[in-house]
Amino acid sequence: MITPKHLKKKITGDYRIIVISDIHGHLDRFKSLLQKVRYTPDDYLIILGDFVEKGDQVIETIHYVQKLNQNKRTYVLAGNCEWALDALLTIPELAIQIPQYLKRISSNGCIREVYHLLHLDDGHETKLGVQKKIAEYLKNELAFISHLPVTLKINEFLFVHAGIEKRKDYQNSSLSSLLEMQHFYDQGHILDEMVIVGHLPTSNYYQNHICNDIIIDQDKRIICIDGGTGVKSVSQLNALIIECKNRQVQYRQDYVQPLPVYWVIEDVYEPMEYVHKIGYPYFEIQVEKTGDQFSRCYQEDTHQRLFIKNEFLYQKNGKTYCLDDYTDYMISVHVGEYVKLLGVYDQYAYVIYQNEIGWIKYEYLKAL
Repeated sequence: MITPKHLKKKITGDYRIIVISDIHGHLDRFKSLLQKVRYTPDDYLIILGDFVEKGDQVIETIHYVQKLNQNKRTYVLAGNCEWALDALLTIPELAIQIPQYLKRISSNGCIREVYHLLHLDDGHETKLGVQKKIAEYLKNELAFISHLPVTLKINEFLFVHAGIEKRKDYQNSSLSSLLEMQHFYDQGHILDEMVIVGHLPTSNYYQNHICNDIIIDQDKRIICIDGGTGVKSVSQLNALIIECKNRQVQYRQDYVQPLPVYWVIEDVYEPMEYVHKIGYPYFEIQVEKTGDQFSRCYQEDTHQRLFIKNEFLYQKNGKTYCLDDYTDYMISVHVGEYVKLLGVYDQYAYVIYQNEIGWIKYEYLKAL
């Protein structure tokens, strides 16, 4: 079982630190990002937790992270997903929660993978038996996860998955705060250090548009780096690069976002006076008028009226919700420019154009 362990290290001279969080079993993205930022074993690499579950390559990701961790300049921290995975498979009282966990999550993750691999879905095992068999199969992986630290202090930086409480002795923050605090960026901290976190997608903090870029807030002394991989339908895997030369620290960021590219084959002009966004946690809406492609909706908490693509609407318990982060921005582009395709919904495509997300008729696009 994960217990709070806190590391401290002092680096002298020039250095480069690469920080990546919330990989969520997306090993191909992770490898591509390391290659893109030209990672070498001379760099300090910090994996800020949540490298398990939600993706299709969870076990392979754990093994790759274990291999990277053999380098003395690599530091792997625990996130809430490692904590939950370890607890779910090692605490007997939690065995009854495994069926609910499998119903709640999507079709991937290492628990589900092993559950099917061992044919535990045929119902011949008790809940405790299921837990024991999966834990035995993942014995080495769980041993690695259970010994991960929860914070790392390097020079003037403090790395932690979710956040810390407002106290100088941050090591005495509760484990739930360190691994699953929900409002750290809004709450802030009282340390002199720059605190670097993942856990919550940065898009949650952008009010009027969808953006997964890293947030660097010098005033709050907080950097948020989770790009929403494995959580958001529009996501990217971010890397924060901290470079120190001659005692001067600079930040830069990079990311991977593997999406198909399409050319624009006709000029499109869509005048937009206001752009609206639906985002966490305000997904409940009321449909005021149903249209053929888009429906006019109202979001009460944010007092927004906007047109939502019909495929993004769903009902649950008699209420209507928007499926995920959403914007009603209609893209204006010129012939010969290109967009990244997020998805095609009937006559319209959801695209990224110059880092803005929005809608364009699919007939105006041609695959690269």
